[in-house]
Order: sequence, then structure tokens, then C-alpha cells
Amino acid sequence: MRIIKWLNAHFEEALLTIFLIIMVLVMGYQVAMRYLFNNSLPWSEELTRYLFVWSAFLSIGYCIKHHSSIKIDQILHLLPPVVQKVILLLTKIVSLGFFAYVLRYSFNVVQSTISSGQLTPALQLPMYIVHYAAVVGFGLAVYRILESFVIVAAKNVEEEI
Repeated sequence: MRIIKWLNAHFEEALLTIFLIIMVLVMGYQVAMRYLFNNSLPWSEELTRYLFVWSAFLSIGYCIKHHSSIKIDQILHLLPPVVQKVILLLTKIVSLGFFAYVLRYSFNVVQSTISSGQLTPALQLPMYIVHYAAVVGFGLAVYRILESFVIVAAKNVEEEI
């Protein structure tokens, strides 16, 4: 149970940190190989690119969890509190619908990539590993939005008691 709580609190940030460290190390190694030893590595840029793609999709859930999405707070704060809550609720509902919709189609992309058997050029990894980032990212987004509904509902119940 303790591991699940830790994963819920730190899953995205742990993976994002690991991916960033790997990207920095690999690109540092690539620069050293290219300029010090005049020998460029064919796989380093591809690995970094795919880790960046994974990081971009993982950051969706991270941003939702930490309420750090692009929004105009100044206009929202000018409205009455009830209107603010309604707008925030509608925003979450629309976001949930959007992420659920693209999650459904990201499964189709992964299935199509699996059936094609396509491999990445330099690393020769199955391409569906790269495309699976969308499934994980949009799945985490749906999960984090649903989690925010549960948190708000729990707060409202506590206020009633």
C-alpha cells in the first residue's frame, strides 16, 4: 500500500527525472564522441528524441496533478466564486472528454504499429514502444482528472461534516 501511495504521488516526476538524466548523459556522451574523438554515434539522437517524446506525454498527467495548465487566472478571479467553480468543473469535464477520446485512438495507432512490425532506424526497437507514450500519457491524464474529481468530492464531504 505504501508503494502505491508513493507511485501515486511521484510516478510522473520520477520517470521524468530519470528520462532527463538519461538524455543529458547520452547527449553529453554524443558531444564528447563527436568533438573529442571525431566519431559520431548513430543511436544517441534517436534515443534522446524518443525519451523526449515520452517526457512530453508523461508531463500531461504531471501538469494536471499539479494544476499547472495554461489558463488565464486573472479573468477567473474577477468572477464570483460559484462561477469560478462552474468554469473549473466544465474545464475538467471537457478535458476528460478530450483525453478519453484521444486515448481511444492512441490505442488504434499502437495496434497499427504493432501489426506493421516497424522498427526504429538506429536502435532497431519496435516503433510501438515510442507510440505507446501517447497511450500512457493520455491514460495518466484521464486518471489524474478523475482523481481530481474524487479529491474535490472528498473535500466537499469533509466540509459538510
